[in-house]
Amino acid sequence: MKKLVLFDLDGTLVNAGGSGRTALKKAMAELYGATPEFDHSLISGRTDLDNFSIVYALIKKGKKPSAAEMKKMKAKYLEILPAEVHAAVRSKKYDLVSGIEKFLKLLSKERDIILGLGTGNLEEGAKIKLQPCQLLSYFRVGGYGEDGHTREEMLQAAVKRAEKKFKTRIEPENVYVIGDTHRDICAAKNCGFHSAVLTNGFGEAQKIQRAAAELEAKNFNDITTFCVWLGIKTDPKGVKRGSYIMPASAIEHVFFSRTGIDEDRLKMLRIKKYSDLESGTIM
Repeated sequence: MKKLVLFDLDGTLVNAGGSGRTALKKAMAELYGATPEFDHSLISGRTDLDNFSIVYALIKKGKKPSAAEMKKMKAKYLEILPAEVHAAVRSKKYDLVSGIEKFLKLLSKERDIILGLGTGNLEEGAKIKLQPCQLLSYFRVGGYGEDGHTREEMLQAAVKRAEKKFKTRIEPENVYVIGDTHRDICAAKNCGFHSAVLTNGFGEAQKIQRAAAELEAKNFNDITTFCVWLGIKTDPKGVKRGSYIMPASAIEHVFFSRTGIDEDRLKMLRIKKYSDLESGTIM
């Protein structure tokens, strides 16, 4: 039975020195004569289609972009992005997330694991950002920023492509999403997928904790914990309780002594979707 592991890109695979954000600002300045000002938290964890709409609205006083304007923004952004990525590399602001190469090498040897991208970046933009680190070859399929305005649409597109490519049905319980923001977690859970989050990426700590991923880690240095989560290794003696969360034993974990037990949040470790909660949302 195949398992699909979908990786976010920025803050999960690489840190590209803010090259995407800079390229977006420059694209808007060239197209519309105004440089939008916004905090990184506004666009992190979203899809590029969504970000183009948000930033367009900032400089056009709430106006929504037409299809033609979206096409112009996409083209200009992709025109500018390569130079910004190269600038980040030259200034040593581009680096891999710790442990990712070793982790991907290990997973690529697992016969029943399919590696994919689940990123809000445009497909071409993802390739541009991954070109300096040579990680792209590990990923057989992907969901991208042009697949929709929401991360849910992007993740579901990745699953459909994997099913078509490998000619097999992939059940939601066999999809594992790894990201670095609460939006990655929320989208995974809304689709009924498993979720893990890196806490040293671009996400906001309070929102990450609230979203209640099954696994939290700073990076990929502890491969064993990720392998236990993926079900390709058994829980060995020596894995510290509290470094990951299992729904059947959530209360015993240190995780809750750190954040306090929230009834909705505790339920989220045992159910699949936020809509199943009485409140209907976790945020």
